[in-house]
Amino acid sequence: MFGPPPRRLLAAVAFLAVAVPVAAQRRSSAAPAAFDTSLYNALEWREIGPFRGGRVTAVAGHADQPLTYYFGGTGGGVWKTSDGGLTWAPISDKYFRAGSIGAIEIAPSDPNVIYVGTGESPIRGNVSPGNGMYKSTDAGKTWTHIGLPNAGQIGAIRVHPANPDLVYVAVLGHAFGPNPERGVFRSKDGGKTWDKILFRSDSAGAIDLAMDPANPRILYAAIWQARRGPSYMSSGGPGSGLFKSTDGGDTWKEITRNEGMPRGVIGKIGVTVSANHDRVWAIVEADSGGVFRSDDGGDTWRRTNDERNLRQRAWYYSHIHADPKDPETVYVLNTSMYRSVDGGRTFTALRAPHGDHHGLWIAPNDPARLINSNDGGADISNNGGATWTGQDNQPTAQFYHVIATTHVPYKICGSQQDNSTVCIASRTSGGSIGGKDWYEVGGGESGWIAARADDPDIVYAGSYSYLSRLDVRTGQERNIFPWPDNPMGWGAGDLKYRFQWTFPVVLSPFNPSVLYAGANVVFRTTNEGQSWEAVSGDLTRNDKSKQGPSGGPITKDNTSVEYYSTVFVIAPSPKDSGGGLIWAGSDDGLVHVTRDGGKTWTNVTPPASILPDWSLISSIEPSPHDAATAYVAATRYKLDDFKPYVFKTSDYGKTWRAITCGIPVGHFIRVVREDPARRGLLFAGGEFGVYVSFDDGASWQSLQRNLPVVPIHDLVVKDNDLVAATHGRSFWILDDLTPLQQLADSVARQTRFLYTPRTAYRMGLGGGFGGGGGGPANVGRNPPGGAAVFFYLKSAPDSTTDVHLDILDSRDSLVRRFAPKPKAPTDSLKLRAGMTRFVWNLRYADASRFQGMIFWAGGTAGPVAVPGTYKVRLSVGDWSQTREFVVRGDPRLKTTPAEYQQQFDLLMKIRDRVSAANDAVRRIREVRDQIDGAATRARGGGLPGDVGKRIAQQADSIKGRLAAVEQAIYQVQNRSSQDPLNYPIRLNNKIAALAGVVASADAAPTAQ
Repeated sequence: MFGPPPRRLLAAVAFLAVAVPVAAQRRSSAAPAAFDTSLYNALEWREIGPFRGGRVTAVAGHADQPLTYYFGGTGGGVWKTSDGGLTWAPISDKYFRAGSIGAIEIAPSDPNVIYVGTGESPIRGNVSPGNGMYKSTDAGKTWTHIGLPNAGQIGAIRVHPANPDLVYVAVLGHAFGPNPERGVFRSKDGGKTWDKILFRSDSAGAIDLAMDPANPRILYAAIWQARRGPSYMSSGGPGSGLFKSTDGGDTWKEITRNEGMPRGVIGKIGVTVSANHDRVWAIVEADSGGVFRSDDGGDTWRRTNDERNLRQRAWYYSHIHADPKDPETVYVLNTSMYRSVDGGRTFTALRAPHGDHHGLWIAPNDPARLINSNDGGADISNNGGATWTGQDNQPTAQFYHVIATTHVPYKICGSQQDNSTVCIASRTSGGSIGGKDWYEVGGGESGWIAARADDPDIVYAGSYSYLSRLDVRTGQERNIFPWPDNPMGWGAGDLKYRFQWTFPVVLSPFNPSVLYAGANVVFRTTNEGQSWEAVSGDLTRNDKSKQGPSGGPITKDNTSVEYYSTVFVIAPSPKDSGGGLIWAGSDDGLVHVTRDGGKTWTNVTPPASILPDWSLISSIEPSPHDAATAYVAATRYKLDDFKPYVFKTSDYGKTWRAITCGIPVGHFIRVVREDPARRGLLFAGGEFGVYVSFDDGASWQSLQRNLPVVPIHDLVVKDNDLVAATHGRSFWILDDLTPLQQLADSVARQTRFLYTPRTAYRMGLGGGFGGGGGGPANVGRNPPGGAAVFFYLKSAPDSTTDVHLDILDSRDSLVRRFAPKPKAPTDSLKLRAGMTRFVWNLRYADASRFQGMIFWAGGTAGPVAVPGTYKVRLSVGDWSQTREFVVRGDPRLKTTPAEYQQQFDLLMKIRDRVSAANDAVRRIREVRDQIDGAATRARGGGLPGDVGKRIAQQADSIKGRLAAVEQAIYQVQNRSSQDPLNYPIRLNNKIAALAGVVASADAAPTAQ
C-alpha cells in the first residue's frame, strides 16, 4: 500500500522555491540593467508566421460549451477558441513564465475554472520544461501561478466533477535528472496548498490519471520511470506501475502485476475508465504489451490487442481514452488515431489532419464532439472524427534554426518540427503575409538551411540522413548527402560517420560554392555536393560508451536525435576573406578552430572550471567586427543543469571569459549573435526569452517586449532587423535595431532624444486607390510602410507645450508637420513618456476632403516622396533636434531619379487640383449655410414690405447657381460606397482617379 508522505507542500513555500526549474527569477549577478527599458520600449516584435500548427499535447473542452475549446502547445502556451475552431487566440502570454504545456483540465462543475500544468510529458529530444501549475477562474482571461514550480513535466490533471477546488495532478518530474517533486499531487483548496499523495521514487513520476466517472473517489494513476540524457532515452524500469485508490487518493494499491497484466519490465502506461465504471483500460509498454481491459475495476485483466501500430514508439505515445457513454468504444493515440467499437479487439484508424497523436477530449454528453491534438496542432470534430477543423490558423510552429536570404525583401527560412522546411517573406507588398508568401525548400523537419548569397533560390537543406540541393525555380531537388548510408534503427557507435538529427549545413560567407556539413568530422564541397571531402578529423570526445543504441530497456528509439559525439555547429568567420578561419563545436562539449581552411584544427574549448565537460556547444558566433573574437553559447539542460553558459574570446580561443551577468540562473541560452553595425551589441536567445547586451556581454537585460514566453532556438540579424526562430510560435521579427545601435550613456542621461532613422524604402506604402476595412485573420503582419522615427521623452509634455515633428527635404523645405493637435487628422502625433515610434508614410500632405465625401477608385493620399536625403526635426517648446536620413527606391526596380521626379511632379499637380475642387465644394457649402441663415432671418419678419421675401428669393436663386457648380464638381447624390455605380462621378473624383493611374507603379507617367 502507498499512502501520503508526512510532508505537506504549501503553495506559499513553493513560490519561494526556484521557478524554471530552479530559481528562474534569481540573477547570475546583482548588477543592474545597463539602460532603463523606457529608452527602447517602443520597439515591437512582429509575428510573421507561418500560420501552420505545431506540436500540441494537451486539449480540453466542456460539456456545456460546444463552441469553446482550449489547447496547450509544446512551446506556444495556452490557446482558446470560442467559435468551434475557426479562430484561435493565445490567452496565457501575459501570465505564464513557461511556454510548454503538459495538461489542461476544465472543472466540470464550473467552465470558468481552468487548471493548466506546464511542461509537456512526451519527453522527446526537444522537450521544454515547465514551471508548475496555473489556474484561471474567469475562463482564461487572467491566470495565477498556483505552485509546484519544480515539477518539470506534467502529464495529466483531473478535477472532481462537483467540486472545482478538488484537483489531482500527475507530475512526471524532470526529464533529464532525478528530483523529488514527482508523483500524484492533490489540492483540496483550488491550488492554494498541495499534498503529495503518491510517490514512487525520484526517478519515476506520474504520467496519467483516470477518474471513475461514476465514483470520483476511485482513481487510477500510471507511474513512469523514464529519463533523457544527451546520448540516450530510457523508458521503463522497476519504478513504472499502475495504481488504484478508492478513497480519493488517501491510500493507493499497486495493481501492476494483477492477473492478466504483462510480466517483465514495464514502461509507459496510459489508463482510462469507461462509463461502466468497472471497465478500465490500459495501454502498456512491455515486451508483451498492448491494450488491456479489466471488467472488475482492475482486479483482473486481459490483453485485447497486441498490434504494433498501437504501441510502437511507446514512450512518445501510449494514450488511451474511453468513450464517455459506450463501454465498447475506446480510442488509442499513436502515429494515427485509432478507435475500437468492439471492446478493444480491433481498431480502425480515423483520418485526421496530421499524424502523431497525443491528446483527446470527448464531450461527456455528446461523444461525437471531439478535440484532438497531434504534432500538427489541434483539430475539432463534431461528427465523431469523420471531418475535422484545420490547423492553418495556429501559428505554433517549432523551428530549430533560421537564416535570412539575400532576396529583396529578404526571406526567412527554417525547418519546422514534424513538418517541412519553410521560406517565408519578411514583408510583402500586400496587406499581410499569408500562405502564398511561403514555400518549402527541400530538406526536412529538423535541419539547417543554407541559401546561396549570389542566387538565393538555390537552397541546401538537411534533416538527419538527408541533405538536398533545391532549385526553387525548377523544383529539381537532389540528394547530396555526404555519406548516403541510411542509419535508421542503428546506434551511433555502429556508424562510420555520426550525423546528428539536426546536423549543421553552412555556406562560406565569401564563396557561395563552398558548403560545409557536420558529422563527427567537418565535410566540405566546392561543387554543390557532387563530391565531398572531410577537412577535419574527429572533432568530438568520441566516447564509445555514449554511442550505443537509444531507447530501451523495452523499446529502442534510434532516430539520430540521441546520436552523440557529433559536430553540432560550424561557423566560418565573416572577417576572414580567405575562408580559412572556421569554428566548430560539438554536442559533447568541444570547441575547435582552424585558421588554414581545415588543414589543422586546435582544441580551444573553454576550461572545465567555467564550462563543465559534456556540455552541448549550441552556437558559435564569429564576430563580424574582429577575426579573433567569437562568442559561444552552450547548454547543459540535458544534464539537468539549466544555468546559462555564454563565453567570449578575443584571441582565437586561447582564453575565454563568461558573459552571463543579468541572465536569470535558470534561463539557459542557446544562441548569441553580435550586431553587424555596432560592435559589442549582443543578442541572446534561450529557453525563456531574448536578451540584449550593450557592453559586449558585461551585462544583459531583457529584450522580450511583446514577444511571448517561448523557447528561442536561433536568432539572425538581417538588414538591421532581429529575426527569432521560436520553438512554438513560428517566426518573429524585431523591426529596426537602429535605436539599440545608437543607445549609449550619453543618450540615457538626456531628457529628450531623437534617434537617427534608418534608411527608408518606397515599399509597402499602398497606392492612391483608397479603401479600408479590417485585415484578414490567420496571417502574418507586415511592418508599417515608410520611415520609422523613434524619439525619447523622459516625461510627456503638458498640453500647453508646443510640440511638433517636421519632415524636411534636402533644401530644408517643410514636407509635412505632425502635432498633437493637427490641422488634419492624418497629421496627428501621439506623445507619451519613454520611447515613441512614429512612422512617416513617405507621403506629402494629403489633398483636402470634406464631410461625407465618397469617391470611386480615387483617393486623397499625398504623393510619395522621391528618393533622396530628408531630415526629421522634433521640437518640444524651445528645444529641438534634427536628424538626417535617406529615402531610397525599391531596390528591385530600375526607375531613374528623373522618372521618380516626373511622377512626383504630376502627382503634386493632381493633388493640388483635387484640393482646389474639394475646397470649392466646402466653400460652396459654407456660403450656402450662410445664405440659408440670412434667408431664414429675412423670412422671420422685421423688414419693411416684401424685402424679406425678395431676399429669400434671391437667396434661393444664388443657392441654385451654387448647387449647379457643386454638382459639376462633385456627385452630390452619393450617400453610400457603391452609389457611384448609379450616379456618375464628377470632376473631383475624375481628377483623384487620375492619381491612382499615375501612382499605380514606381514609374514615370504614361504619355496618355
